Amino acid sequence: MNPIFKSIAISALANAASFAVAALVFSGFTVSLGWYFAAVVVFTALSVALKEIAAKLTPSLIRVSTIAGGLVLTFAALWLTNWIVPEAHFNIHGLGTWFGITALVWAAGIAYGEVDTQAPADAPQVNK
Repeated sequence: MNPIFKSIAISALANAASFAVAALVFSGFTVSLGWYFAAVVVFTALSVALKEIAAKLTPSLIRVSTIAGGLVLTFAALWLTNWIVPEAHFNIHGLGTWFGITALVWAAGIAYGEVDTQAPADAPQVNK
């Protein structure tokens, strides 16, 4: 499987899991089953696109991979997903819910990053 597609697929699974947990934990988050899958696809696409844009636009001193950068990008992707997907089928309501879901989805992204990490093919071998 192409490494980029594999990475996006793992990211989508992490996002799907975090949305499912968020729907169970936060009463201010509602998502209907049919639109759940659409929301995962929209959020995953937005996350990938925003991360690429931010990586190209930010100076080398400010990295997207920082905690603050990751939280901001996660919030932005959630906000855009909340705006794109019809409110009756995907809705985040309340400041506490926004903070909680942003943190939960961001943490799932960190966990996904740990699963998806592998050295490039041309990286030198490490001898133990």
